[in-house]
Amino acid sequence: MCGLVGYVGPAPPVSRPRLVEMRDCLRHRGPDDAGLWLGRDDHAAVGLGHRRLSIVDTRHVGVQPMADEQGELRVVFNGEIYNFLQLRAELQAQGFRFRTRTDTEVLLYLYRAHGDAMLDRLVGMFAFALWDGPRRRLLVARDRFGIKPMFLAEPSPGTLLFASEIKALLASRVVDDAIDLQAHHDYLGLNYVPGPRTMLRGIRKLPPAHALVWEDGAVRERRYWRQTFHSVAPPPRTPSFAEAADQVLDGLRAAVRCRLIADVPLGMFLSGGIDSSAVLACMAEGTETPVKAFTIGFVEATFDETAHAAQMAARVGAEHHIERVRPDPDTFLGPLTETMDEPYGDSSAIPLWYLSRLARRHVTVALGGDGGDELFAGYRTHFAWRLANAWRHLPAWLRERAVPAMVRRLPVSHGKVSFDLKARAFVSAASCPPAEAHYRFKEFLSDDARASLRAHPADVEPTVRLFHAAFAAEPFRHGLDAVLSSDFALYLPDDILVKVDRMSMSHGLEARVPFLDHRLVELAAALPADYKLRGLRTKAVLKRALRGHVPENLLHRRKAGFNVPMAAWLGGPLRPLLRDMLSPARVQRLGLWRPEYVMRLLDEHDRKQIDHSRTLWALLCFVLFNERFRAGRPA
Repeated sequence: MCGLVGYVGPAPPVSRPRLVEMRDCLRHRGPDDAGLWLGRDDHAAVGLGHRRLSIVDTRHVGVQPMADEQGELRVVFNGEIYNFLQLRAELQAQGFRFRTRTDTEVLLYLYRAHGDAMLDRLVGMFAFALWDGPRRRLLVARDRFGIKPMFLAEPSPGTLLFASEIKALLASRVVDDAIDLQAHHDYLGLNYVPGPRTMLRGIRKLPPAHALVWEDGAVRERRYWRQTFHSVAPPPRTPSFAEAADQVLDGLRAAVRCRLIADVPLGMFLSGGIDSSAVLACMAEGTETPVKAFTIGFVEATFDETAHAAQMAARVGAEHHIERVRPDPDTFLGPLTETMDEPYGDSSAIPLWYLSRLARRHVTVALGGDGGDELFAGYRTHFAWRLANAWRHLPAWLRERAVPAMVRRLPVSHGKVSFDLKARAFVSAASCPPAEAHYRFKEFLSDDARASLRAHPADVEPTVRLFHAAFAAEPFRHGLDAVLSSDFALYLPDDILVKVDRMSMSHGLEARVPFLDHRLVELAAALPADYKLRGLRTKAVLKRALRGHVPENLLHRRKAGFNVPMAAWLGGPLRPLLRDMLSPARVQRLGLWRPEYVMRLLDEHDRKQIDHSRTLWALLCFVLFNERFRAGRPA
């Protein structure tokens, strides 16, 4: 796993020393080695920089930027190509000669053999930039799901900057770092910035499954792969439920097996949930030595799942490492802000930061269970979608008056995803049309609340537009397919995978996600929706697949999620920092929010009238970002 940076344009937009500075902002992503290459002729200037974390071929012969044998092609690459040995053998049969045992070199000759169509042949997670010298052409690509990041900036006509993280582009000092007000609006609704925007006006993301080509100063993008569902391209024969379960287990086993290739120590993140337990079970089948498994717990009992993780670890004889943590702002807040590059309000990044730190003491690569919920309908929002279908058939007086009145009387709890929180979210959203309901199940601050928070009017579109677009992406036969498709388009790449990449790479740890092997994703997407959400049973086909491999009580216990006791933390150890960062003077200087509205949120949370922890955490993360990356300047 690595970090990359570069530019292309009619002239160099930054000096060589500045490009080195940009590259070395990414030292945490690649502590083992560094490389740089500059090229220029009468028509184009190109610069490529790279930081390397050695996973395969650790003797450092795979240093990047890497050139082909003729010196015509050069590439910088972040990620892993899991089928590179198969591709290497095919290319050798065609006469290509290899000097290294790396997947990076495979990219060079695969491009020479197939051009941009090479992307269709890759199995893995990747972001890379490949310079074709004779054609004066740059190809930039990102994997199908956005597991690995790629940020872009176009500071002047015909000039493109690219990097693995935003901080590297900011180090160029030539990009526009003004706040994008639409991104800010969407962030307050979702607690993450949905792509392709970032929080900064001059920087954007290359979307997942997209390739960008720079040629003669012109930039064009295309989508090279699209996930389709059962409704669009049904298989010749729909497998029975039992057959589908067998196929899912075989697909997961194959996905895990190919992700065990590494020349460095390897382990896994174990939460005690179904998905990570499934990965552990498959890893234990494919390794001769005990799997190293890592779990984070909390002293707050309702947030601690170490007992469930320990049960699964014991079942397969894993070498289990557990660490219980207390909130220590001096330990995690600085690194969290530095690593995320832009505001990110999903507090589950905190335990993952601690978990990555724990794992890196023992291994260099860790597998995890991310993606299983999106594939097999495992979130409470998927359960809520099913309930909402029944809710819409209730008498209007129940939906509009009686039930909402009862929910308003529920006492506020600061427990883990408390019942009152879920009930309030459900009744406020369930009567809406499906796309809007799914958005509102996920919404943290309503449009009305955001309008009240804003210090000045802003010309922004409602965030629900993104969900309408996702639901209309294809003619879904089943409503659940539209729901899952929207999660793959928004929540997975811009929340879940952002967290996994940044938290692991902040410790020089490579995280691999077997559930997002595109062959397994295509298999799952082709299954009927009721194989996933069967009545009120989530992940039905996956649970069937795991019978006999995961303890029954783990398969059927309620999903807990990777949450932290943020409500209590904000009223305890984080309270002084929260009051300082969201003080009226600081909020006034920022210029985005009304100080009196922010103070009301703080006071209501302190008095436990309303749990505003998610919103307050999102505001705190924004201010910390603004202080670190914009020197506290007004937005």
